[in-house]
Parts: sequence; structure tokens; C-alpha cells
Amino acid sequence: MNKLFINGKFVESDSTNRLEVINPVTEEIIDTVTLANENDTKKAMKGAKEAQLQWEQVNIVKRAKIVQDLAKLLENNKNELAEIYIEEQGKPLYAALGEIDKSIEYINYMCSLARKNNGEVLQSEVENETIILTKKPVGNTAGIIPWNAPIFVLIRKLIPALVTGCSIVIKPSEETPFGAFKIAELIQETKIPDGLVQILTGTGAEVGNLLSKNEDIDLISITGSTGAGKSVMASAANNVKGVNLELGGKAPAIVTKNADIEKAARYIVQARINNSGQVCTCPERIYVAKEIFEEFVQSAKEKMDNIHIGSPHDEATTMGPIINHKQLTSINEKVQNAVKEGATLELGGHIMNRTGFFYAPTILTNLSKDSIVMKEEIFGPVLPIVSFDSFEDALDEANNSDYGLASYIFTENLKEAMLASEKLKFGEVYVNCEAEEAIVGYHAGWRQSGLGGADGVNGFEEYLNTTVTYIRYE
Repeated sequence: MNKLFINGKFVESDSTNRLEVINPVTEEIIDTVTLANENDTKKAMKGAKEAQLQWEQVNIVKRAKIVQDLAKLLENNKNELAEIYIEEQGKPLYAALGEIDKSIEYINYMCSLARKNNGEVLQSEVENETIILTKKPVGNTAGIIPWNAPIFVLIRKLIPALVTGCSIVIKPSEETPFGAFKIAELIQETKIPDGLVQILTGTGAEVGNLLSKNEDIDLISITGSTGAGKSVMASAANNVKGVNLELGGKAPAIVTKNADIEKAARYIVQARINNSGQVCTCPERIYVAKEIFEEFVQSAKEKMDNIHIGSPHDEATTMGPIINHKQLTSINEKVQNAVKEGATLELGGHIMNRTGFFYAPTILTNLSKDSIVMKEEIFGPVLPIVSFDSFEDALDEANNSDYGLASYIFTENLKEAMLASEKLKFGEVYVNCEAEEAIVGYHAGWRQSGLGGADGVNGFEEYLNTTVTYIRYE
């Protein structure tokens, strides 16, 4: 598709730059997309600014009712959206449908917050004075979308922006742009005003940078790598605009001697192969008490070895491909380097001999603390497992990271669970379960995993500014 979505219409660009989009299952070219240029960005921003000034004047409850129509349209087009997911990303059908269902729930939930957009009345220390705290839309926003959950994360940024009274310019991933175009088609069927939602395809280095430094953007939100987040933050600093960053992770999972071993192995493997390991909350480094180490490794091996890799349409398929050849090669290089450094390859450890970008589910043990697979995000179905002597050592090693997004603890001991919840320095702690990212929660990282967050009331308020009004009636 060589068009962009600007001011409510699909329009041609004067850009001649194109990018091929590859199906990771078949390795075939799906189509090409236009790389938007500076002129496209200026047109989109002009329309977004004009539309936003009108939109913020609309009552928030009315805005929510208009936006909520998207939920019905997603439901009616669920199968087509799922097929787009499968073609662009190779995600198994059950996972694609599940992500769309969650997107529908997200729309309904965020729209419900329109009636809970509460301010505050504060007690003043001055006689005959009332202080009122009110919330107002940030203004013009931009959202940079990743390829690993392209429709859900788009909805995650789009809906709170619109309900709060903002406009949004979306840059979908160049790997998975077609879901965004389908959402644009559905927006055309609603009463959402033209210009409020703009979609510009292209690379982060070009379009992402243009949006980050644009003086008319008041808030830019990115879900992506830590490197990309730092780049956005640096560009945004020139105009002192708000940033909302959901970046990389290196989630630890602690399995204590008091854990239910089978349950821990089941949940960790399920979480690790979710989206072929291409999720920032996946458990990426596993710390297991030495007393149960061998038993846990054996249980994890059995479960990883039973993962079914096949057609995305096959109901038995539980894991799909890696997004592209570059990422596939990167995963393999990290695994091979770990083995050369002395790690034991318990399972997998190779690119699969088949069409598509598939990596074999892999387990590594006997790793050093400084191994690259223990330090850097892998983003693939690779499970590094090490043992620990004491619970305190496990907590220290878990916290010994530049990242701070998700963490896990598996134990049937309440004291251990509560201590982990208190001492793990991560935005999320999952106790005896896999990552949920509940819509009512708050998905946010510490350290180099990001700034701000999404979901729940707190995520909704990321798109609001606060005004304090002092009213004196002497």
C-alpha cells in the first residue's frame, strides 16, 4: 500500500521511498509501504492540530461514546484483523484472536473512564478561598508502535488519547503496518472527526525522528527498544515535550525450593514462548534454588520439547516464527556465543531447517553471570537457567540489571512471595503466574525499561495535564 492516512483519507505521498513487508512464515513479500517524509508529517500535524482544538471542546462523555463505536467494528472485523496478524507476524490464530479480543475490552474500559475523569477540591489555608484541581487534555500526541503487538499497542495509545481530548499521529512498525491501515478504515466508519488520527508509515530513524522533534507534538509515546526510546527522548528534549516510554526488559524469574515445580515450569515456559519469546515481559533469566534445580530443568525441557510449531492456522500450533531474518540471526549468535563461553545446551540452540524465520525452543544452563544471554534482551524462545544458594542471593541477582519492567517469583511460601513483592525493583511482579498486563493495572517500567506507563486510571491520566485554580471570594 503506497498511501498514508492523513486527515481522514488515504492519500498518495510525494515520497518515492518504499519498504518491502515480508511474511515471516513464508518469507514472501506481502506488499510495499511508503516511507513518509517531512512534507507528509507537516500535513498530518496541521490537520491534527486543527482537529484537536475542536475535539477538546466536545464533552468527554460524548467523546467516549463516539470512540466506543470502534469496539463494535473490531468485533465485526475480527477474522480479517486476525488474518492480517498472521500474514504480517506469523502469530498463531488463537493468539491473534486473543489480542483483538483484548483490544475490544481495552476500548470499552478506557471509554468507561470518561465518567471517572475526576478532579479535586482542596482545602485552602487562606480564608474565603477554594482550590480546584482539574484535568485537561495534553493536546497533540504521537504514538510509535512496535511489531510484536501492533494492533493492541496501537489501541493502547489511540483510545486514551482520543477519550481525553487529544489528537494522535501514529507510526506503525515498518514490519507490521497493515493492521494500522485496517484500523484507519474502521475509523472512517465512525464519527471520529477527520484529522484526529493520522497514520504515517516509515522507519523510526526517519518518521519517528520527525515526530519526536516536531514542535507541535505535546506528548510522544513509544513502545520499543531502549535504544529507540533514548533516541526519542533526546529529540523530544529540544522542545521539552512529554515522553511516555515502554522499552526493553530482561525479566528475572525466581523459583524457590518452596515452589510447585511443575506449575512453575509450566508458567515460565508458557510465558517464554508467548509470541515466540518476542514480548518485553517474557521471563528471560531463570534463577532456581539448587535443591530443586535438576528437577526443574527436566520439567522445563519436557515442556519446551513439546511445543508445537506449525501453520498459524493449525489449532495445535503454540509458537510461530521470529519477526525477520536479522532478529533470527541475532538470537542464534547470542546462543552460540553462550555455548562457546561454556554454557550447556540442554535443548534446541539452532535455526530450524524449514521455510520461515523459526528458532528452536532452547534451554541453556551453566551460565556465567556476565553471559550475554543473562544480560541482554534476547527476544526469542531461549530460556537461560542458573541455580542459587539463598533466597537473598536470588533477589540480588534479579535486581542486578539495567532493566526494570517485569519480574516473577514462584513459591508456595507467603513470606517469600511478600518479600519478593517488596524487594524486586520492577514495575511488575508476577507471583505464581505468567504475565497478564491487566487492563485495570499499570504497565510501567523502572530504570532503562521506561518512563510513565499504560493501562488503568494511571495510564489514562498520562494523556491529561493538571491545572490548579485558586478561587478567592472575599
